[in-house]
Amino acid sequence: MTTTKCKVGGCTTFPPPVLYEQRLCLEHYLADIHDRTHAFARQLSNQETTKELEAAIVQFVVLTAAKIAVIGTQNPPQDQLLRGKLLNAMLLLADLRERAERNEKQEETR
Repeated sequence: MTTTKCKVGGCTTFPPPVLYEQRLCLEHYLADIHDRTHAFARQLSNQETTKELEAAIVQFVVLTAAKIAVIGTQNPPQDQLLRGKLLNAMLLLADLRERAERNEKQEETR
């Protein structure tokens, strides 16, 4: 186990093994996912989607979903609220992926 606490100021929680490199506790990692999925969704709705944006979204979704799967299977949180937040993060990622795919199809028909 690492002796490095979460990098968010004032947080005294240690990151789970899969998040050591990012130095984020699960709570702050999930908050980051929430913020980033909403930022990507805003970008999808505010402008014409570029191939680069679509690729960035797909990469973000795939890598983040894989990391969440590892957390959920290897070191699931004991706290029910965190488990719910973990599930919510997966649903946000699925929704983001669907939005990106819809935008891509709309671009193809134009």
